[in-house]
Amino acid sequence: MLTASVITNIDKNNQNTINDFFMDIALNEAKKGIGFTSPNPLVGAVIVKNNKILSTGFHKRDGQAHAEVIAIKKLSEKKVKDSDLYVNLEPCSHYGRTPPCTDLIIKSKIKRVFIANKDIDNRVNGKGIEILKKAGISVKTHIMEKKGKNLNSIYFFNKKNNRPYIVIKAAVTLDGKIASFIGDSKWISNEKSRQIVHKLRLRLKSIAIGHNTVIKDKPQLNCRLKGFEKKPIDKLVFTEKNTEKFRFAENSGNIYIINRWLSSDKKNFIDFCNEKKIDSVLVEGGSHVYSWFLNNDLVDRIFLFYKPAFLGNDGIPLILERKINHIKNLSDFKINDVKLMDDNFMVDLARGEALCLLV
Repeated sequence: MLTASVITNIDKNNQNTINDFFMDIALNEAKKGIGFTSPNPLVGAVIVKNNKILSTGFHKRDGQAHAEVIAIKKLSEKKVKDSDLYVNLEPCSHYGRTPPCTDLIIKSKIKRVFIANKDIDNRVNGKGIEILKKAGISVKTHIMEKKGKNLNSIYFFNKKNNRPYIVIKAAVTLDGKIASFIGDSKWISNEKSRQIVHKLRLRLKSIAIGHNTVIKDKPQLNCRLKGFEKKPIDKLVFTEKNTEKFRFAENSGNIYIINRWLSSDKKNFIDFCNEKKIDSVLVEGGSHVYSWFLNNDLVDRIFLFYKPAFLGNDGIPLILERKINHIKNLSDFKINDVKLMDDNFMVDLARGEALCLLV
């Protein structure tokens, strides 16, 4: 909670400045839910009266109370009446696992609602705003809209495209090898590069990995950023051995088998992800899995961490055969960023809009 002395530093005669100030606090509240709300968006709320913060709230987990409800229920009816609500996403107006937030906002007699982004979920998509306006509540939108969009970039992508946002990450040598001829890959990437990978694991819902990589490397596939060790990450294991049990870090998400039928057609895979509410995938190898996503044109982003060395022709390649006969048939990725990271360098590639992932 901010102190009154901090709040008085804003220009009280400039409503736009006031709105940005409090919306920024709402966005920072929303960030507290990073890693735990998927497939729900990140939402924070701030209740203000006379330019003073009365309460805050954020959506903690999928299925739990929404940010607006948490903030409102911290206050008495008298305190919340005639207050302003700042929330980074349009309040919901439908029944799901929780009641509509619009009902409680109206019942609480909140005077004004300030919103960063309209919710493009078909169940909402302007309906929440319209309901509040019809109830006599003043509604202002598009406040710090870009920052709000960046925070929920995966959510908006998933709702717009009806499929997960898919990211490849790989540590490679300069000649495009991910391991030596005996399968040794520790460590092509350095510690700084691996920190970026854990930031991606924090933001993305699932990890796709091949059966052979699981058996050989025995990866934990968890997030090892401080405070986020228990962040749930679903595992998508590409394999034809349905009976085998795979073990990863404890209490770290569901394990799904991507069998021959699910990988026989990209529509089957997308439908499966939608059914399991998987809004994003981090592809972590090996070569067969990387190649499957590329050959099925299911890659939106690539993070390559290069070691300035060569393994040679007998090393294990990042990508297997693609059967492309002419260079003109290649589909290019856009270079989004290149960054030196001690003795590694990172190349960040994107197809379409490069979503904000490293919040």
